[in-house]
Amino acid sequence: MTSDGNVHQTSLLGALFAPGSIAVFNRHWPGRHLAAHGPLSRLPALFQTHELSGVEALSARYKGSLSFGRGTRDARTLDIDAHPLSLYRLGLTVYLHNIEPFVPGAHDFLRGLERELGLIEGCARMAAFASPEGDGVSSHFDAEEVFSIQLQGTKTIEVAKVEELAWPWGEQYGANMLPFDRLYPQVPDGFPREDEAVFETIEMKPGSVLFMPRGLWHRTVASSNSLSVSVILRPPSALDGLLQQLQLLLLQDENWRRPLHGAWGDAAQRDAALAHARTLLGDLPRVIAALQPDTLVPQTEKQRIASITPATRFQRIPVSSLSVTTEAGRRVLSVRAWSPDWIEQETWSTVIAADYEPVFGWLAKRDAAFSAEELSRQFPRFPWDILREILAALVRAQFLRLLGFPLQEKPGLS
Repeated sequence: MTSDGNVHQTSLLGALFAPGSIAVFNRHWPGRHLAAHGPLSRLPALFQTHELSGVEALSARYKGSLSFGRGTRDARTLDIDAHPLSLYRLGLTVYLHNIEPFVPGAHDFLRGLERELGLIEGCARMAAFASPEGDGVSSHFDAEEVFSIQLQGTKTIEVAKVEELAWPWGEQYGANMLPFDRLYPQVPDGFPREDEAVFETIEMKPGSVLFMPRGLWHRTVASSNSLSVSVILRPPSALDGLLQQLQLLLLQDENWRRPLHGAWGDAAQRDAALAHARTLLGDLPRVIAALQPDTLVPQTEKQRIASITPATRFQRIPVSSLSVTTEAGRRVLSVRAWSPDWIEQETWSTVIAADYEPVFGWLAKRDAAFSAEELSRQFPRFPWDILREILAALVRAQFLRLLGFPLQEKPGLS
């Protein structure tokens, strides 16, 4: 979205909801559902690809995980390693968990939609539902936002707001489903009941788009053999950011890392362990004071690299290596790092000016964490912009780890 809350007509949201409906969408996002109807041809090009032309074409291409069920009879779904088309032809509804790698243009579409909505990169994924005529999905609500895009056939979706629970966190829930553990603290007055909700009926045809916020009851029945795509958004909440950053803060303190020895022993052992825990809790407000609002907003690695400041901290990755050699009279820098599979590979090679060789030498010998400002003080004659780019390049090459968490201030230290 633009700074004034509007979306340009060339935007992805404009294509999904029609340019004239963008102002309406802005009033609904992110808490109210909205349906838009029109020809399939108005949608972004990826929805006209061969892979999304029907269940058969998508099944032939898809190699990912899937689930199946009979939503009109039972809420249960089962994960299975099978061919989706075979299950579909048996009269089952098939859920393809992640079709992004198998649909040309899906990756760019998801990243573009995230940018328009102001969401963190990577929080959107694309799934598909294939339901034979007469079947569908049982009533439930999700803890994520969903755009349902009808591609083939028709289906009826009934939706209703979950009045008892705002902004659910965790997993989906519905009648005859086993609640996940983290739902219990969210519903102290009882679990939401769909039989007390007032449902609205929406007819989905090829080209129809329905935005569903988290916490919306919905159930579907295919009026004819149906294929739809679900664009699923799961951006982090403040709770997600807090849990991540608080753990990174507390891991800096040996007293929090220390096990609660004796807590399950006799009375004396338990009392000693609880006394230790009581001391830790008493110090917790001081620790939390290190958190700022922006630390609760998770960032991607790309965003962290783009926002390097003098205060940004780094630490050398122990198994990575850096060397400078002479080739044809030029000084060549080479960085080698391990892949997640523990395979060493060259991650960066470039020609450097001899003047900058001491900078790389200092970084190669540095074991302790350091700030960009320390590097700048060590080499004051080099421009900050160049040192910043060196640090960014070494992070991308997996030689340095960017430490994206605040430092815990120790008691008695300034």
